[in-house]
Amino acid sequence: MNVYQLRKPTNTYDVIDLDIMEMSKQIVKNANEPMSDAIIRTVMSDVPQGNVTLTALSPRGFTCKHLERAKKQNYDINLYSSFLVLNKTAYTYLSAPLSEFGEFINLKTDGDKLYLFNPLTFAQEDLSLTEKAYLDGYEDGLKSLAFDKEDVRNKLIFKSKLQSGLSLYCTDDFKELVNDNNLSGLVFNTDLLTYF
Repeated sequence: MNVYQLRKPTNTYDVIDLDIMEMSKQIVKNANEPMSDAIIRTVMSDVPQGNVTLTALSPRGFTCKHLERAKKQNYDINLYSSFLVLNKTAYTYLSAPLSEFGEFINLKTDGDKLYLFNPLTFAQEDLSLTEKAYLDGYEDGLKSLAFDKEDVRNKLIFKSKLQSGLSLYCTDDFKELVNDNNLSGLVFNTDLLTYF
């Protein structure tokens, strides 16, 4: 069973304009609360690390713009930070299989129906094959990353606690699901730590 890091194709534009600050503003507006560092920290840290769900913070979803340059690229799936943004076609094929591994949030855009997928599943790292990096004696990320083969066997998409939930990974099963349904917008990289 192969594991891949999900990446954007080269020269891909951001699909929506929903950054951490905008998410936080909409959450506090819908909850009728004042903006606070705690809300920003929750969205920036606790959501990727799986401690809080977006549906708990914003049950009605989010309002955002579907950016024009991304519309022209017309990808079915867009990697957006530690989330996936799916169009209606991708949602049709992926919503049932992915629902076990995360949550879908409605995105209200200017006419286009989009869905934000927030992965909530983590896979166990194989610590015998994972090596931490050090700089001047201080821990500085990872030199290598591997996942426990048994743990990922029944998972389609997942995150790593050692990566603080900021990167998305998948198995051959998810890759086949995307390819079999001719869905565009993702690159499957065997280098699990690459940033490019």
